[in-house]
Amino acid sequence: MTSPSLWTCGVLGKVHGLHGEMYLNLSPGGLERLRLGTSFFVAREGAGESRPCAFTRVGGTDRRPLVRLDLAATREAAIALQGMELLASGDDLDEQPHYRVGDLLGRTARTASGRALGEVADVLESPAHEILVVRAAGGDEILLPLVDEIVSLDADGDVRVVDGLLDEPDGEA
Repeated sequence: MTSPSLWTCGVLGKVHGLHGEMYLNLSPGGLERLRLGTSFFVAREGAGESRPCAFTRVGGTDRRPLVRLDLAATREAAIALQGMELLASGDDLDEQPHYRVGDLLGRTARTASGRALGEVADVLESPAHEILVVRAAGGDEILLPLVDEIVSLDADGDVRVVDGLLDEPDGEA
C-alpha cells in the first residue's frame, strides 16, 4: 500500500479552553486544503511518521480556525500537540497544481522567451502564497510569486516566468 500525499494545512498553536481546542496557524493555501481534505494527520515538522486524526470540532474564523482533534480531549493532551503540523490528504488535493520545494531548488529560472534569470535559491512562505527566491549571476535576488499565472515548470525542468513581468536589461528588447 502506498502512503497518501500529505498537504500542510498549518501548525497547531495555542490551546484554547479546557477541552482540547487549539488554534490552527494556517499555511499558505491551508484553509483550502482543510476544505478539500478527506483524511487528516499530525506530525512533527521534519519528522517521518504522521498520525491519523479526525476533527471533533471546527470553529473560529477563516483567518483563525479553532480545532479539536480526536487525539486531544483535554487541555494537557492538546498542549502535547502544539507545534505539530496538521496535514491533509485526498483525491481533490492531489489534483491541485503544486510544486515541491525540493524539486524547485537549484533549477534555472528563465523567462518564457528563454532569457536566464538565475537559479532558484529558496522558497519563502507568505500569507498569500509561496515566493521563489531566484539568485541572479551577480548575486542579486529576484522575488517571484509562486502562482500558476506567473511561474511554471517546462519540459526541460527549468522554471519559466511569464514575459513582461521583469524589466529587460539594457540593450535587450
